[in-house]
Amino acid sequence: MVSIVDIAKECGVTPSTVSRALNGKDGVSEALRDKIIKTSVELGYESNEKARWLATKESRQIGLILPDITSPFYAAIAKGVCDYLRPLGYSVLLCNSSRDRNEEKENIKLLQRQRVDGVVIISVTAKEEELFPLVKSGIKVVAADVEIGPSFSSVVNDNYQGALMLFRHMIKCGSRNIGCILGEAQSQTTVDRLNALKRVLEENSITFNKDNVIYTDATFENGYKKAKQLISKNIDSLFAINDTVALGVIKYCQDHGINIPHDLKVAGYDDLEIGSMIDVPLTTVHQRKVLLGRKAAELLLQEIKSHSEPFKIVLAPKLTVRSSCGEKLL
Repeated sequence: MVSIVDIAKECGVTPSTVSRALNGKDGVSEALRDKIIKTSVELGYESNEKARWLATKESRQIGLILPDITSPFYAAIAKGVCDYLRPLGYSVLLCNSSRDRNEEKENIKLLQRQRVDGVVIISVTAKEEELFPLVKSGIKVVAADVEIGPSFSSVVNDNYQGALMLFRHMIKCGSRNIGCILGEAQSQTTVDRLNALKRVLEENSITFNKDNVIYTDATFENGYKKAKQLISKNIDSLFAINDTVALGVIKYCQDHGINIPHDLKVAGYDDLEIGSMIDVPLTTVHQRKVLLGRKAAELLLQEIKSHSEPFKIVLAPKLTVRSSCGEKLL
């Protein structure tokens, strides 16, 4: 294994001089520093990630911030990111924010310290100004799944159109009093899907009831807990912000003798594989999860190499019809 002693011998300097050069400390001329950095890279010094960054301004590392690494939806996006970057020689530093804003801020600071070349972030709470420190450090940022603001490129699925398709289908299946378990109220995903519901209800002369809408963290546990609250309002159908929440609702119904779809129609969003395997397969909206991750990684590398202006990519979703909304009764 190459050490700083080997680098010192090759350059004709002392090990302490090599250490100062690789750590960016004073006392080393720019010409000598460049020589030491170049030599360390050529010799394959295995602790030289910092040296390589100093020499090329590239770490060949990309940060990926996810809200929940246990979510199959986010895992699929992460797979798309890694599948694209790995053959190109990039490593991915995975950060889990646990849907916690403060933890997300710590993730951002960590990636800044690691001098990653860029960051793909999935966040429902981040503000543009919270990411500006990354930009000032020369680190490019691309938002995936949820837009953060006009300052940053993004790759998203068309939540509004996907929800329109789903709610129109639910109305066709006989839904008239739809309850919703949504995510964070300020999330663009929540806003788009709620606006789609309001439009479909208006198209069918049905009054929107805000009391039928609950906002919560989009987890299986919350799907189970919040199902009781909505079902007590005598809704005939329930839309969950994602399939994971929908599965929580379905589990509640199973535990309490509520028949799906006869007593309650249920729909989800994302099209997780497990939704097709349950007793009453879940009607949902298919999102192109792996492709979304690949496109986010591709767009990020384009920005790193060309310093292009922020750009938005919108992927088209597809309605996946099964039987949880009573389709077999049509």
